[in-house]
Amino acid sequence: MTAPSAIPRASEKDERFPGVKPLLDTADNINQPIPKKEGVIRVWVDGCFDMLHFGHANALRQAALLGHELYVGIHNDAEVIRFKGPPIMSEKDRYAAARACKWVSRVIEDVPYVTDVADIEKYEIDYVVHGDDLSTDLNGNNSYQAIIDIGKFLIVKRTEGISTTDLVGRMLLVTKNHHVDDKVEDISTPNNGSFSECNKSFSEQTVLSNYLTSTRKILQFSNQSEPKTSDKIVYVDGGFDCFHCGHAELLKKAREYGDYVIVGLHTDTDINRELGKNYPIMNMNERVLGVLSCRYADEVIMGVPRELTSKLIQQLKISVVVSGSTGDATQLGGADPYAMAKEAGIHQVIQSPSDLTTDRVIMRVIEQRLAFEERQRKKIPKDEKTNKNMEGQNVQEL
Repeated sequence: MTAPSAIPRASEKDERFPGVKPLLDTADNINQPIPKKEGVIRVWVDGCFDMLHFGHANALRQAALLGHELYVGIHNDAEVIRFKGPPIMSEKDRYAAARACKWVSRVIEDVPYVTDVADIEKYEIDYVVHGDDLSTDLNGNNSYQAIIDIGKFLIVKRTEGISTTDLVGRMLLVTKNHHVDDKVEDISTPNNGSFSECNKSFSEQTVLSNYLTSTRKILQFSNQSEPKTSDKIVYVDGGFDCFHCGHAELLKKAREYGDYVIVGLHTDTDINRELGKNYPIMNMNERVLGVLSCRYADEVIMGVPRELTSKLIQQLKISVVVSGSTGDATQLGGADPYAMAKEAGIHQVIQSPSDLTTDRVIMRVIEQRLAFEERQRKKIPKDEKTNKNMEGQNVQEL
Protein backbone atom coordinates (compact mmCIF):
# COMPACT_ATOMS: atom_id res chain seq x y z
CA MET A 1 0.00 0.00 0.00
CA THR A 2 1.41 3.39 -0.95
CA ALA A 3 0.86 6.73 0.74
CA PRO A 4 -2.30 8.59 -0.36
CA SER A 5 -1.44 11.67 -2.39
CA ALA A 6 -4.07 13.69 -0.50
CA ILE A 7 -2.02 13.73 2.70
CA PRO A 8 -0.70 17.29 3.15
CA ARG A 9 2.97 17.93 3.80
CA ALA A 10 3.74 19.67 7.06
CA SER A 11 5.84 22.48 5.66
CA GLU A 12 5.37 24.72 2.66
CA LYS A 13 9.08 25.59 2.70
CA ASP A 14 10.19 22.04 1.97
CA GLU A 15 7.78 19.16 1.51
CA ARG A 16 10.47 16.76 2.72
CA PHE A 17 10.75 18.56 6.06
CA PRO A 18 7.99 17.50 8.48
CA GLY A 19 8.80 20.17 11.06
CA VAL A 20 9.33 19.80 14.79
CA LYS A 21 6.21 18.19 16.24
CA PRO A 22 4.97 19.56 19.58
CA LEU A 23 5.31 16.88 22.24
CA LEU A 24 1.79 16.24 23.50
CA ASP A 25 2.76 13.92 26.36
CA THR A 26 2.60 15.27 29.90
CA ALA A 27 3.10 13.59 33.26
CA ASP A 28 -0.69 13.38 33.63
CA ASN A 29 -1.69 11.97 30.24
CA ILE A 30 0.77 9.11 29.61
CA ASN A 31 -1.01 6.47 27.46
CA GLN A 32 -4.33 8.33 27.84
CA PRO A 33 -6.29 8.86 24.59
CA ILE A 34 -6.49 12.47 23.39
CA PRO A 35 -9.53 13.28 21.22
CA LYS A 36 -8.45 13.93 17.65
CA LYS A 37 -9.24 17.30 16.14
CA GLU A 38 -11.15 17.47 12.88
CA GLY A 39 -8.94 17.10 9.83
CA VAL A 40 -5.94 15.78 11.77
CA ILE A 41 -4.22 12.70 10.36
CA ARG A 42 -2.62 10.45 12.97
CA VAL A 43 0.20 8.09 12.08
CA TRP A 44 1.44 5.21 14.24
CA VAL A 45 4.89 3.61 14.33
CA ASP A 46 5.80 0.93 16.86
CA GLY A 47 8.91 -1.01 17.76
CA CYS A 48 11.67 -1.64 20.30
CA PHE A 49 13.70 1.46 19.35
CA ASP A 50 16.70 0.07 21.18
CA MET A 51 19.62 2.51 21.13
CA LEU A 52 17.42 4.84 19.06
CA HIS A 53 19.77 5.78 16.22
CA PHE A 54 19.47 7.90 13.09
CA GLY A 55 18.06 4.94 11.13
CA HIS A 56 15.13 4.81 13.56
CA ALA A 57 14.89 8.59 13.42
CA ASN A 58 14.76 8.56 9.63
CA ALA A 59 11.84 6.11 9.73
CA LEU A 60 10.09 8.44 12.19
CA ARG A 61 10.84 11.43 9.93
CA GLN A 62 9.28 9.69 6.96
CA ALA A 63 6.27 8.62 8.99
CA ALA A 64 5.81 12.18 10.24
CA LEU A 65 5.53 13.34 6.62
CA LEU A 66 2.40 11.24 6.24
CA GLY A 67 0.31 13.02 8.84
CA HIS A 68 -0.03 15.79 11.40
CA GLU A 69 0.59 13.77 14.58
CA LEU A 70 3.01 10.89 15.01
CA TYR A 71 2.30 8.33 17.73
CA VAL A 72 5.15 5.98 18.61
CA GLY A 73 4.34 2.75 20.41
CA ILE A 74 7.23 1.13 22.29
CA HIS A 75 7.45 -2.38 23.71
CA ASN A 76 8.43 -2.89 27.34
CA ASP A 77 11.51 -4.90 28.32
CA ALA A 78 9.62 -8.16 28.92
CA GLU A 79 8.04 -8.02 25.45
CA VAL A 80 11.37 -7.31 23.77
CA ILE A 81 13.05 -10.18 25.63
CA ARG A 82 10.25 -12.53 24.63
CA PHE A 83 10.43 -11.75 20.91
CA LYS A 84 14.00 -10.58 20.27
CA GLY A 85 16.23 -11.00 23.31
CA PRO A 86 17.51 -8.56 25.93
CA PRO A 87 17.43 -4.88 24.94
CA ILE A 88 20.50 -2.74 25.53
CA MET A 89 18.51 0.22 26.81
CA SER A 90 15.84 -0.09 29.49
CA GLU A 91 12.23 0.61 28.63
CA LYS A 92 12.44 3.87 30.60
CA ASP A 93 15.45 5.00 28.54
CA ARG A 94 13.77 3.95 25.29
CA TYR A 95 10.60 5.89 26.10
CA ALA A 96 12.67 8.98 26.94
CA ALA A 97 14.76 8.72 23.77
CA ALA A 98 11.66 8.56 21.59
CA ARG A 99 10.09 11.57 23.30
CA ALA A 100 13.27 13.53 22.59
CA CYS A 101 12.95 12.89 18.85
CA LYS A 102 11.61 16.04 17.23
CA TRP A 103 9.18 14.30 14.88
CA VAL A 104 7.32 12.47 17.66
CA SER A 105 4.00 13.78 18.99
CA ARG A 106 3.33 11.10 21.59
CA VAL A 107 4.90 7.91 22.98
CA ILE A 108 2.58 5.08 23.93
CA GLU A 109 4.28 2.80 26.44
CA ASP A 110 4.06 -0.98 26.88
CA VAL A 111 2.51 -1.80 23.51
CA PRO A 112 2.45 -5.43 22.32
CA TYR A 113 5.05 -6.65 19.81
CA VAL A 114 2.32 -7.68 17.39
CA THR A 115 0.42 -4.49 16.63
CA ASP A 116 -3.08 -4.61 18.12
CA VAL A 117 -6.01 -3.23 16.12
CA ALA A 118 -7.63 -2.28 19.44
CA ASP A 119 -4.80 0.21 20.09
CA ILE A 120 -5.17 1.67 16.60
CA GLU A 121 -8.86 2.26 17.26
CA LYS A 122 -8.30 3.52 20.80
CA TYR A 123 -5.91 6.26 19.67
CA GLU A 124 -7.85 7.07 16.46
CA ILE A 125 -4.92 6.16 14.20
CA ASP A 126 -5.31 6.65 10.44
CA TYR A 127 -2.18 4.85 9.24
CA VAL A 128 0.36 2.43 10.69
CA VAL A 129 3.85 2.78 9.21
CA HIS A 130 6.87 0.48 9.18
CA GLY A 131 10.09 0.20 7.21
CA ASP A 132 10.46 -2.32 4.42
CA ASP A 133 12.26 -4.65 6.87
CA LEU A 134 9.05 -6.12 8.26
CA SER A 135 9.05 -7.95 11.59
CA THR A 136 7.53 -11.32 12.39
CA ASP A 137 5.98 -12.90 15.47
CA LEU A 138 7.21 -16.05 17.22
CA ASN A 139 5.50 -18.20 14.57
CA GLY A 140 7.10 -16.37 11.67
CA ASN A 141 3.95 -14.48 10.71
CA ASN A 142 3.89 -10.81 9.72
CA SER A 143 3.47 -8.71 12.87
CA TYR A 144 1.32 -6.25 10.93
CA GLN A 145 -1.01 -8.65 9.16
CA ALA A 146 -4.06 -7.50 11.15
CA ILE A 147 -3.31 -3.88 10.19
CA ILE A 148 -2.82 -4.83 6.54
CA ASP A 149 -6.18 -6.58 6.62
CA ILE A 150 -7.98 -3.37 7.64
CA GLY A 151 -6.19 -1.32 4.97
CA LYS A 152 -4.22 1.00 7.24
CA PHE A 153 -0.65 -0.16 6.62
CA LEU A 154 2.02 1.94 4.87
CA ILE A 155 5.65 1.12 4.13
CA VAL A 156 8.57 3.55 4.14
CA LYS A 157 12.16 2.98 3.08
CA ARG A 158 14.54 1.52 5.64
CA THR A 159 17.81 3.40 6.09
CA GLU A 160 20.59 1.18 4.74
CA GLY A 161 23.94 1.11 6.50
CA ILE A 162 22.84 1.40 10.13
CA SER A 163 21.20 -0.91 12.66
CA THR A 164 21.37 -1.68 16.35
CA THR A 165 23.04 -4.98 15.44
CA ASP A 166 25.72 -3.09 13.51
CA LEU A 167 26.43 -0.83 16.48
CA VAL A 168 26.65 -3.81 18.83
CA GLY A 169 29.09 -5.38 16.39
CA ARG A 170 31.31 -2.29 16.43
CA MET A 171 31.35 -2.36 20.22
CA LEU A 172 32.23 -6.04 20.47
CA LEU A 173 34.65 -6.36 17.56
CA VAL A 174 36.62 -3.22 18.44
CA THR A 175 37.38 -1.93 14.95
CA LYS A 176 37.97 1.60 13.68
CA ASN A 177 36.81 0.93 10.14
CA HIS A 178 33.78 3.16 10.66
CA HIS A 179 35.85 6.29 11.45
CA VAL A 180 35.86 8.89 8.68
CA ASP A 181 39.01 10.84 9.53
CA ASP A 182 41.31 8.24 11.07
CA LYS A 183 44.19 6.45 9.36
CA VAL A 184 45.27 4.45 12.40
CA GLU A 185 45.20 0.68 12.33
CA ASP A 186 42.54 -1.41 14.03
CA ILE A 187 43.06 -2.08 17.70
CA SER A 188 44.75 -5.35 18.54
CA THR A 189 42.88 -7.75 20.76
CA PRO A 190 45.41 -8.18 23.61
CA ASN A 191 45.35 -4.51 24.64
CA ASN A 192 41.64 -4.01 25.09
CA GLY A 193 40.42 -6.31 27.80
CA SER A 194 36.69 -6.90 27.86
CA PHE A 195 36.11 -4.71 24.81
CA SER A 196 37.34 -7.47 22.53
CA GLU A 197 36.87 -10.79 24.30
CA CYS A 198 37.38 -12.91 21.18
CA ASN A 199 33.86 -12.51 19.80
CA LYS A 200 34.56 -14.76 16.82
CA SER A 201 30.99 -16.02 16.56
CA PHE A 202 29.62 -12.49 16.47
CA SER A 203 32.26 -11.54 13.89
CA GLU A 204 31.21 -14.41 11.64
CA GLN A 205 27.55 -13.36 11.83
CA THR A 206 27.96 -9.62 11.47
CA VAL A 207 28.99 -7.49 8.52
CA LEU A 208 29.80 -3.99 9.75
CA SER A 209 28.76 -1.02 7.64
CA ASN A 210 29.98 2.53 7.21
CA TYR A 211 27.22 5.05 6.61
CA LEU A 212 28.12 8.05 4.46
CA THR A 213 25.93 11.07 5.14
CA SER A 214 24.75 13.13 2.18
CA THR A 215 23.94 16.84 2.22
CA ARG A 216 20.39 15.87 1.30
CA LYS A 217 20.07 13.76 4.44
CA ILE A 218 21.48 16.52 6.63
CA LEU A 219 18.98 18.94 5.09
CA GLN A 220 16.12 16.52 5.79
CA PHE A 221 17.16 16.27 9.45
CA SER A 222 17.91 19.96 9.87
CA ASN A 223 15.53 22.46 11.48
CA GLN A 224 16.33 24.81 8.59
CA SER A 225 16.14 27.79 10.92
CA GLU A 226 18.55 30.53 11.88
CA PRO A 227 18.72 32.31 15.24
CA LYS A 228 16.86 35.59 15.53
CA THR A 229 18.83 38.72 16.32
CA SER A 230 17.31 38.76 19.78
CA ASP A 231 17.98 35.07 20.51
CA LYS A 232 20.30 34.11 23.34
CA ILE A 233 22.58 31.46 21.86
CA VAL A 234 23.65 28.48 23.95
CA TYR A 235 26.62 26.35 22.93
CA VAL A 236 27.20 22.73 23.97
CA ASP A 237 30.05 20.64 22.58
CA GLY A 238 31.09 17.02 22.82
CA GLY A 239 31.25 13.70 21.01
CA PHE A 240 27.56 12.78 21.43
CA ASP A 241 28.46 9.24 20.47
CA CYS A 242 25.58 6.76 20.14
CA PHE A 243 23.20 9.62 20.92
CA HIS A 244 21.04 8.55 23.86
CA CYS A 245 18.51 9.93 26.34
CA GLY A 246 21.31 11.18 28.63
CA HIS A 247 22.53 13.43 25.80
CA ALA A 248 18.99 14.58 25.11
CA GLU A 249 18.41 15.47 28.76
CA LEU A 250 21.60 17.53 28.78
CA LEU A 251 20.46 19.49 25.71
CA LYS A 252 17.02 19.97 27.26
CA LYS A 253 18.68 21.48 30.33
CA ALA A 254 20.94 23.61 28.15
CA ARG A 255 17.90 25.08 26.40
CA GLU A 256 16.80 26.58 29.72
CA TYR A 257 19.76 28.98 29.45
CA GLY A 258 18.71 30.54 26.15
CA ASP A 259 16.65 30.45 22.98
CA TYR A 260 18.80 28.72 20.35
CA VAL A 261 21.02 25.70 21.05
CA ILE A 262 24.10 25.07 18.92
CA VAL A 263 25.83 21.71 19.36
CA GLY A 264 29.51 21.44 18.45
CA LEU A 265 30.67 17.97 17.40
CA HIS A 266 34.26 16.87 17.96
CA THR A 267 36.08 14.97 15.23
CA ASP A 268 36.60 11.22 15.29
CA THR A 269 40.34 11.80 15.69
CA ASP A 270 39.98 14.08 18.72
CA ILE A 271 37.57 11.70 20.43
CA ASN A 272 39.77 8.68 19.80
CA ARG A 273 42.83 10.54 21.04
CA GLU A 274 41.03 11.23 24.32
CA LEU A 275 39.13 8.01 24.88
CA GLY A 276 41.16 5.41 23.01
CA LYS A 277 39.83 1.93 22.14
CA ASN A 278 37.61 2.28 19.06
CA TYR A 279 35.78 5.41 20.16
CA PRO A 280 33.74 6.96 18.74
CA ILE A 281 31.45 4.03 18.00
CA MET A 282 29.61 6.20 15.47
CA ASN A 283 31.55 8.39 13.08
CA MET A 284 30.89 12.10 12.69
CA ASN A 285 28.73 11.55 9.60
CA GLU A 286 26.44 9.44 11.77
CA ARG A 287 26.65 11.45 14.98
CA VAL A 288 25.47 14.65 13.30
CA LEU A 289 22.19 12.98 12.32
CA GLY A 290 21.66 11.67 15.85
CA VAL A 291 21.98 15.16 17.31
CA LEU A 292 19.89 16.80 14.56
CA SER A 293 17.02 14.41 15.29
CA CYS A 294 16.77 15.79 18.85
CA ARG A 295 14.07 18.37 19.52
CA TYR A 296 16.36 20.33 21.84
CA ALA A 297 19.11 21.03 19.28
CA ASP A 298 18.68 23.85 16.76
CA GLU A 299 21.97 23.62 14.89
CA VAL A 300 25.04 21.37 14.73
CA ILE A 301 28.58 22.47 13.86
CA MET A 302 30.78 19.59 12.71
CA GLY A 303 34.45 19.31 13.59
CA VAL A 304 34.71 22.01 16.24
CA PRO A 305 38.01 22.39 18.10
CA ARG A 306 38.28 20.54 21.41
CA GLU A 307 39.29 23.78 23.12
CA LEU A 308 36.70 26.52 22.64
CA THR A 309 38.33 29.66 21.26
CA SER A 310 37.38 33.31 21.67
CA LYS A 311 37.12 33.53 17.87
CA LEU A 312 34.47 30.78 17.78
CA ILE A 313 32.56 32.44 20.63
CA GLN A 314 32.46 35.68 18.65
CA GLN A 315 31.74 34.02 15.32
CA LEU A 316 28.72 32.08 16.62
CA LYS A 317 27.60 34.95 18.91
CA ILE A 318 27.56 32.56 21.87
CA SER A 319 25.97 33.92 25.05
CA VAL A 320 26.27 30.83 27.24
CA VAL A 321 28.57 27.80 27.08
CA VAL A 322 27.17 24.73 28.81
CA SER A 323 28.89 21.51 29.82
CA GLY A 324 27.62 18.55 31.83
CA SER A 325 29.00 17.16 35.07
CA THR A 326 29.00 13.63 33.64
CA GLY A 327 30.44 12.71 30.27
CA ASP A 328 32.58 10.37 28.23
CA ALA A 329 35.47 12.77 27.66
CA THR A 330 38.35 13.85 29.83
CA GLN A 331 40.38 17.01 29.57
CA LEU A 332 42.91 16.49 26.79
CA GLY A 333 46.48 16.81 28.03
CA GLY A 334 45.35 18.61 31.18
CA ALA A 335 44.18 21.66 29.23
CA ASP A 336 40.84 23.19 30.18
CA PRO A 337 38.71 23.26 27.00
CA TYR A 338 36.45 25.95 28.49
CA ALA A 339 39.15 28.32 29.72
CA MET A 340 38.12 31.10 27.32
CA ALA A 341 34.43 30.73 28.20
CA LYS A 342 35.25 30.89 31.91
CA GLU A 343 37.41 33.95 31.38
CA ALA A 344 34.49 35.61 29.58
CA GLY A 345 32.13 34.65 32.43
CA ILE A 346 29.75 32.70 30.17
CA HIS A 347 30.45 29.09 31.23
CA GLN A 348 27.79 27.05 33.05
CA VAL A 349 28.16 23.51 34.39
CA ILE A 350 24.92 21.55 34.44
CA GLN A 351 24.44 18.74 36.90
CA SER A 352 23.86 15.98 34.39
CA PRO A 353 20.25 14.78 34.75
CA SER A 354 21.32 11.26 33.77
CA ASP A 355 24.36 9.14 34.63
CA LEU A 356 24.06 7.29 31.34
CA THR A 357 27.19 7.52 29.17
CA THR A 358 28.29 5.83 25.97
CA ASP A 359 30.84 3.86 27.99
CA ARG A 360 28.09 2.49 30.23
CA VAL A 361 26.04 1.52 27.17
CA ILE A 362 29.02 -0.42 25.83
CA MET A 363 29.52 -2.17 29.17
CA ARG A 364 25.88 -3.30 29.05
CA VAL A 365 26.56 -4.86 25.66
CA ILE A 366 29.73 -6.59 26.84
CA GLU A 367 28.02 -7.97 29.95
CA GLN A 368 25.29 -9.52 27.80
CA ARG A 369 27.37 -10.38 24.74
CA LEU A 370 26.43 -14.08 24.73
CA ALA A 371 22.75 -13.19 24.68
CA PHE A 372 23.36 -10.73 21.83
CA GLU A 373 25.25 -13.37 19.87
CA GLU A 374 22.31 -15.75 20.28
CA ARG A 375 19.88 -13.00 19.25
CA GLN A 376 21.95 -12.34 16.13
CA ARG A 377 22.03 -16.06 15.29
CA LYS A 378 18.23 -16.23 15.39
CA LYS A 379 17.81 -12.93 13.58
CA ILE A 380 19.66 -13.90 10.39
CA PRO A 381 17.11 -16.48 9.06
CA LYS A 382 14.24 -14.13 9.97
CA ASP A 383 15.88 -11.30 8.03
CA GLU A 384 16.44 -13.59 5.04
CA LYS A 385 12.76 -14.58 5.04
CA THR A 386 11.65 -10.96 5.33
CA ASN A 387 13.95 -9.85 2.51
CA LYS A 388 12.63 -12.63 0.29
CA ASN A 389 9.05 -11.56 0.97
CA MET A 390 9.92 -7.95 0.08
CA GLU A 391 11.60 -8.85 -3.23
CA GLY A 392 10.14 -6.95 -6.15
CA GLN A 393 8.82 -4.07 -4.02
CA ASN A 394 10.37 -0.73 -4.89
CA VAL A 395 9.98 1.47 -1.82
CA GLN A 396 11.15 5.05 -2.29
CA GLU A 397 12.37 7.17 0.62
CA LEU A 398 10.21 10.16 1.49
